[in-house]
Amino acid sequence: MSGVEADEKLQAGREKLKTGSRASILAAVADFEAAAALGSGAAHAHLAGLLAAGVSAAADWDRSILLLARGADLGFAPAHEELRILARTPQALSPEALRARIDIRALVAPRPIATVRPAPRLRVASALFSPDECGWIIARARDRLARATVYANATAANVVVDERSNREAVFGPGDLDVTTTLLRARLANTIRAPSHLFEPAIVLHYAVGQQFAPHFDFLDPATPGHAADLAQRGQRVATALVYLNDGFEGGETDFPALGWKFRGRPGDLLVFDNVDHAGTIDRRTLHAGSPPTAGEKWLLSQWIRNRPQG
Repeated sequence: MSGVEADEKLQAGREKLKTGSRASILAAVADFEAAAALGSGAAHAHLAGLLAAGVSAAADWDRSILLLARGADLGFAPAHEELRILARTPQALSPEALRARIDIRALVAPRPIATVRPAPRLRVASALFSPDECGWIIARARDRLARATVYANATAANVVVDERSNREAVFGPGDLDVTTTLLRARLANTIRAPSHLFEPAIVLHYAVGQQFAPHFDFLDPATPGHAADLAQRGQRVATALVYLNDGFEGGETDFPALGWKFRGRPGDLLVFDNVDHAGTIDRRTLHAGSPPTAGEKWLLSQWIRNRPQG
């Protein structure tokens, strides 16, 4: 009966995570801890992700790796695969051997980044994420995709519009795993923007013909819904895009006001400022997600604010 009880606790915790509130996440942690005590490897992996992200308690990356290894020991295959990716090895080693190979400091270390345009500032980093890391993010997002939305200008509510036809998966605090958290830390260190300024990460998927028409990522203080969000959460000062796959045609990120397009290879980063040095919105940052003409396109999108996010 302990296996049945563990599964029930695990499912209860997963349902509570869906609401995203602080109280529900803490209640989910209690369920996962109960399931972990009954031998659930999946519960250990959930606890590892929440601890790495600092959601359930102060972030502790070393302990999160231990919890992940315990989940793998208990037979939870995704935890074993996550350890392999973090260890950066193609070898099918034991969880303990993989854990011993993981170098957290190296995983989150900044990568070289180059400025390709000074104003508005656009920067590019090659191979910020490895192919395995890109594949992990895609796998985590694939079953969670929903129609992408935009802000309604009057209210800042999320609405579906014809101008944006792609799909997305939002990774809120309860959705993060150890790998995704460490990758976001690497991104933060590379672009020199602390991760407490990050909004939830979003994985974007474009099938053939799907697009995001030309738009801005900044919040316009002259727009009522944007002004309310600005007052509460600050300006969206920069956008980071990590390209996760190849095997598609078309699909560039297009800056029509600049006459410039970019298409990264898997793992490449493009980051652009949405405001100028004075913090004023920069309309030259108008950009579009062009539709693939063949294949499918995956991106990780990370918006950065100028105020800590809750």
